[in-house]
Amino acid sequence: MKHLNCSASTLRTADLPTRVAAAAEAGFTGIGLRVSDYLGTDLSDGQIRDLLDQHGLRVLEVEHNWDWSLGADPAEEAMFRLADRIGVRHLNVPMFQAHPLADLVEPFGALCDRAAEHGVLVGFEFLPYSHVRTLAQVWEVVAAADRPNGGITLDLWHWFRSGATPGDLDGIPATKITTVQLCDVRPEPDPDMTEEARHRRLLPGRGAGDTLAVLGALRDRGVTAPVSVEVFSDDLDARPAGESARLAFAAGAEVLDRAGLAAPEWTTNLEEGR
Repeated sequence: MKHLNCSASTLRTADLPTRVAAAAEAGFTGIGLRVSDYLGTDLSDGQIRDLLDQHGLRVLEVEHNWDWSLGADPAEEAMFRLADRIGVRHLNVPMFQAHPLADLVEPFGALCDRAAEHGVLVGFEFLPYSHVRTLAQVWEVVAAADRPNGGITLDLWHWFRSGATPGDLDGIPATKITTVQLCDVRPEPDPDMTEEARHRRLLPGRGAGDTLAVLGALRDRGVTAPVSVEVFSDDLDARPAGESARLAFAAGAEVLDRAGLAAPEWTTNLEEGR
């Protein structure tokens, strides 16, 4: 069984019940949520848990793009409430505000400490159009913060567009890759990288990125992190949620099979006895 997660943005136009049903029917065993998905639904926490249980899904990851260097905020409180009441494995956090890398070490450590109180991991995500743009930069912060629950979210779109190579993984422990997000890129980058990232990603293995080389490098280094399919795509948005979910799962499972990379089962903080 392929334990693949359907990231929040792959079915971003679907409401929560539709997204859960479509992901489960396609074969996914988990979903990702944005904080706005959680705060914007009319479902109670109990109803969300019942919905997930009905379809055999769990919440793997939560996305929220706020300036966590400023400390806790109401959205963070909502994320941890979700973790406590429903169960979440990890947060994916980029940094869109300009700060020197050295000034992010202490705040990232503090965020990890707050997350640890709820049994949650934190994956710092590099984005080539953000203020922490490369794998080396994000690892500099994660390594200096040195928290057991702090690691790296490795998104293949950002990998390809940042010019990363398998050698960039040297020196990064396998256990510090918190999660891997699958997607692909067009042969030529758009002039506006942000627009491309949010509207024109391709299904994994369907573009110009050397996906098998990246996954092979992760496999050879012993990375066993959970895997998500994250495809921001206007094309997927235009399709019925069930069709988009089936396309995403099939593409993700295919590249994992071709690379010989396992997609391990995961547990949330609730299932770990919290």
